[in-house]
Amino acid sequence: MSENHGGHFPPQQQWQQHQQWPQQQGWPQQPPKKKGLSTKVKVLLLVAALVVVGGGLGLLFVLKAAAGPEKQAKMLTEGDCVVLTGSGKEADAVKTPCDSPQTPYAVSLTGVDKGDWDCKEGFYKYSVPRPARGDGVALCLAINAKVGLCFDDIGSKTPPPLKDCGSARLRISEVFPKMSIVNSPCAEGTAEVISYASYGTSNFKSATICFVKP
Repeated sequence: MSENHGGHFPPQQQWQQHQQWPQQQGWPQQPPKKKGLSTKVKVLLLVAALVVVGGGLGLLFVLKAAAGPEKQAKMLTEGDCVVLTGSGKEADAVKTPCDSPQTPYAVSLTGVDKGDWDCKEGFYKYSVPRPARGDGVALCLAINAKVGLCFDDIGSKTPPPLKDCGSARLRISEVFPKMSIVNSPCAEGTAEVISYASYGTSNFKSATICFVKP
């Protein structure tokens, strides 16, 4: 008597074929994900960039500090009246009111001091150095034409210092708004005379200055 197994099982080889999954190449392929920078790396790069920028700004501040403040002499123009401050590398010329009793000089010419320059006869040569910038401010100065100012040696090559009239050798007694060489308009008894000519379009004005002994 034969056994009934409920039907015939498929041969082993046929079963294995039915059990095979589709080949990998038959499935749709997912594009590989691009690996971006991690948050930690981004933060580190940001910090590095800030350090570089901050370092550059710091260098600018250091260079500016080394150069020091800009000299006021650079802003002067012809016709300005000035006092001189400091000495050596710290020398400067500061604009002040021409009618001030403590303002001894007037600017006749300004320029750049590159080592080879001079002023016309009768004017005082003065240079304001700017070492960190590689040049200086060149000034040609005249006596401020104001009655009452006192000096000693007005014939020097450099600006004569303002003196107290109690001990000075010369005092400005009269001022005339014109240049005079031959016929002086100064009163009798005048000890010294300086006459300045303007330079055309310059704001520096012509003047004849009379000095007497205090």
